[in-house]
Amino acid sequence: MATAPVLIPEPKRRKSAMRVAGRSRYPDVFFDKNIDNSRLVAQPDPAQRGKCGRVMGVCAAAFVLLFSIGMIHFECVRYGYEIAQLKSQSSRIEEANQKLRLDQALLSNPQRIDQLARQDLALAPSAPQQVIRLGDSGAPPQANGIPVMARNDSSLAPNSRGISREP
Repeated sequence: MATAPVLIPEPKRRKSAMRVAGRSRYPDVFFDKNIDNSRLVAQPDPAQRGKCGRVMGVCAAAFVLLFSIGMIHFECVRYGYEIAQLKSQSSRIEEANQKLRLDQALLSNPQRIDQLARQDLALAPSAPQQVIRLGDSGAPPQANGIPVMARNDSSLAPNSRGISREP
């Protein structure tokens, strides 16, 4: 009789349940044990406290930095709007000033003033006999070749009552 070789598969082993130690196999057995830590008080770790403080400081500095950048940005936007408003107000004022200058030039025109005086107020040019010139008696008086700038006239000085004397 002839025999044929046949491979027999090995049984599958669970690696977590068995461990090979030398020649024999010992199973690993795990038991559940309830541990009560309710009476324990957690102690703060000084190294972790320092790390937490540094992280909080960095976060606070980043917040202050971002907040100040945001405030600067909003101020720039607000000033931009204010500048635009002031420019438009300035242009309106310039236009109004130009209109007022034109009105002033129109109203101060001598021909227009003469026309209004003649038509509305019934004024006429003055006649030569209506004009009285004061202090135009000829050449100015001189004393010893030096012109007299002012003279004291007691007849024109006020009396004690504040009334001037007529000559």
